[in-house]
Amino acid sequence: MRPPNQEIEELDRGSYRIVGMICSESVPETEVQAAIEALRTRAAAAFPENPRLFDRIYGRRFARLRTRFRPAPGLFTPAR
Repeated sequence: MRPPNQEIEELDRGSYRIVGMICSESVPETEVQAAIEALRTRAAAAFPENPRLFDRIYGRRFARLRTRFRPAPGLFTPAR
């Protein structure tokens, strides 16, 4: 088992990688979603006593970035 600080640092590095993926237009949404789910699983394994940790720390951040950098295709359809 890794020390808690090392687990936190690894989760943090993974989150920064996902932020880069979200901001990049070249990464498919399916790949971003897979990375988010993998990080969610790692967070749950690292901190089983706190199952909502991922959502409280990373979920909101990723949702906000996705809204900003990956808006739904129907939001900005050209007017006719």
